[in-house]
Amino acid sequence: MKVTGLIIEDEKLTAERLESLVHTYTEVDIIERLYSVKSAVKWLQKNELPQIIFLDIQLGDGTGFDILREIDSWPHVIFTTAFDQYALEAFKYNSLDYLLKPVKPEELKNAVEKLYRIKRNPDMSDMMDQLDARLFKKYKRKFLVKSGLKFKSVSTEQISCFYSKESCTYLRSDEGQSWIIDHTLDELQSLLDPQNFFRVNRHVLINEGKISSIDSYFNSRLLVGIDPPFEEDIVVSREKVKQFKSWLDE
Repeated sequence: MKVTGLIIEDEKLTAERLESLVHTYTEVDIIERLYSVKSAVKWLQKNELPQIIFLDIQLGDGTGFDILREIDSWPHVIFTTAFDQYALEAFKYNSLDYLLKPVKPEELKNAVEKLYRIKRNPDMSDMMDQLDARLFKKYKRKFLVKSGLKFKSVSTEQISCFYSKESCTYLRSDEGQSWIIDHTLDELQSLLDPQNFFRVNRHVLINEGKISSIDSYFNSRLLVGIDPPFEEDIVVSREKVKQFKSWLDE
């Protein structure tokens, strides 16, 4: 099963040895070798992502993690490093394995085989993503929305609230636009960082950064204003007032 791969390694001889091992012991087609954070970020932003990256952690101008933080999505990653102290952080980045240098052929084969198993069983990829989110609290950062024939990516920082209406869930941007999304509010509560988003009642989930005012409301509730203003009153239900105040007072 042929897949495309990229090697990011700052030592040329090490990169050449790794590519030779990859060609000899796997069916991965290496399409490029890159030697620095700067060149890797530039290449990844301009080219189609490969299916797998063999990524060194300690590079001359930074770390492999610096590269991953600069791109919107990651392919599967096999980290290659002379150090073992980065293993926990490495598994936050969709990593298949963490190989210590010098990379051993059998370990390389086993790492790549994990990708083959995922490709043969797509459900396994979803399971790994869900497990990764639970273990490392990797919350959703962007939502892809559709308007007519066009698509747009909206980051969570640009979202003022989510709300449900007539059996649909909507994302509302800080520009006042609303889009229907596939997630329910219950699902969104587990996908979003609870430090930034709070479900004030059954129908509305708000972004803390977009709150413009909080006023007392009858029956011991609170009336919340957001920016831009919402066309309906956003009321914190009575049973959530105490939790809402604690959330804002952390």
